[in-house]
Amino acid sequence: MINKEKFFYIDSIQDIDFEYIKKIKANLILRDKKSYNCGDINKLSNICKKKNLNFFISNNYRLLFKLKTKNFYISSKNRKPFGWLKKINSKIRIIGSAHNLSEIIQKKKQGCESIVLSRLFKTNKKGYLGITKFNLLTRNEKFSYIALGGIKKKNFNKIQIVNAEGIAMMSELKNKPSF
Repeated sequence: MINKEKFFYIDSIQDIDFEYIKKIKANLILRDKKSYNCGDINKLSNICKKKNLNFFISNNYRLLFKLKTKNFYISSKNRKPFGWLKKINSKIRIIGSAHNLSEIIQKKKQGCESIVLSRLFKTNKKGYLGITKFNLLTRNEKFSYIALGGIKKKNFNKIQIVNAEGIAMMSELKNKPSF
């Protein structure tokens, strides 16, 4: 049993089993895609509100206000400051994505409360941190980290020794892992 906060990156609302997401108490992060239409995003937002699910908007603060949500995600490529969002509404939760120490520092300056640190395990992309490097990057910080990258059923037991308050997954949502 993994008792860490859970996040799933999603690209399409058609593949989501909302009852499963609610059962495992996971958060959804809508990845920053240009192909979304407003109808799909509104539909996702309404479903999440009805089912009391956390849904994060990526990089688009206008959409954040339009949908009246309080969860904002900043991708690693986005360098714009967003600390001002907290001044407008102190209840807005900002999380960001990082791959190295310089990006971690950048996300702190952007006002992030938590950082999704990637890649924990080996994936088909080049480079990964591994448990030791991940823990070294996060050990002296009084900050919340979320592990991302290569997290599958076969390595769930290793998650407990990672210095992270949460885990994030992309492809594993379709497999409906049991936590």
